[in-house]
Amino acid sequence: MTDSKILLTGATGYIGGAILDALLSSEGGIFDKSNISCLVRGEKSANSLAGKGVNIILFNSLDETDVLARAASQHDIVIHAASGFHTLSARALILGLAQRKRQTGREVHYIHTSGTSNVADQPLTKRYAENGYPFSDKDDIFSYEKMRDEITPYAQRTSDIVVTEVGQEYDVNTYILMSPSIFGTSTNPLHEFAQTSGLIRASLKLGQTPVVGDGSATWDHVHIIDVARLYKLIVTKILNGVAIPKGKKGIYFVQSGHHSWLELSQRVAEAGFALGALKMTELRSLSLEESTEYLGRGSRLLAEIGWASNSRTQGFLAREIGWEPLKTRADFEAHFVENWEAILATIRQQ
Repeated sequence: MTDSKILLTGATGYIGGAILDALLSSEGGIFDKSNISCLVRGEKSANSLAGKGVNIILFNSLDETDVLARAASQHDIVIHAASGFHTLSARALILGLAQRKRQTGREVHYIHTSGTSNVADQPLTKRYAENGYPFSDKDDIFSYEKMRDEITPYAQRTSDIVVTEVGQEYDVNTYILMSPSIFGTSTNPLHEFAQTSGLIRASLKLGQTPVVGDGSATWDHVHIIDVARLYKLIVTKILNGVAIPKGKKGIYFVQSGHHSWLELSQRVAEAGFALGALKMTELRSLSLEESTEYLGRGSRLLAEIGWASNSRTQGFLAREIGWEPLKTRADFEAHFVENWEAILATIRQQ
């Protein structure tokens, strides 16, 4: 399938931008730019990709499911990195791939961007307790997600279920990459995504770095470059006709290390203080209600599972197909100053 057409969403975002640069990099082979198309919103986003040499398809919103399906129907591989929470766009892209398969008889593949908040507990509200950490991606994660979503619907988790079921129904190969807290500066950071950035922004608003509750819960982390490398590896395996886990068995955990929320906040505070952006290293403990405003984008559920939950995973599948993270614990510890410097530079330019 060396002539396969690849469609990427979210190419100007944090994850999608890193994926695009990985696809175009020399490491592991360079893909033909003429076979890569990017769905982008607006001329500004299109202009930012002008020098990449890829095809640009303009659209206005992920709600334009007819546009998404039509674009997908002209490609063999779709990488959806724009949002893991927008279920209808994921479904539309898979249906477009199904049409492509009917028209060409070729195998089609859908790679979905998700996150390990899907398997997080809820220790503050006590709505869900979990004693099974760490989860392995060789376990039946699909069934676990279905069970959890019946208890508490969560859009990103719902999308995983729909992706898997619709892919199975229409004979579209699906692969879900479930990343934890992603750190590091993306190669195309037009949109901030990393949780460290969120903490830094909240620190600037509050004049002090927040931590939700006592910060004792733990999460995994992985560098954005290592995330992008796994996307490229999966695409490479597909193009080379190598069979890899897919469908219900193709939910990949992407992790390299772990941290507590207390450590994350403390390192943000210390880096901000060292750079003169904060006057103190002491943390401010936020209640769930306060964190909803400053970190949860108005959602108590997002505030709890995104900033105070436990979520521990083991990514065996990625390693079995040849992926190993290049970034180390030292890179994790170094990224706090780098992240602060990037945000402060952006503020100075405004």
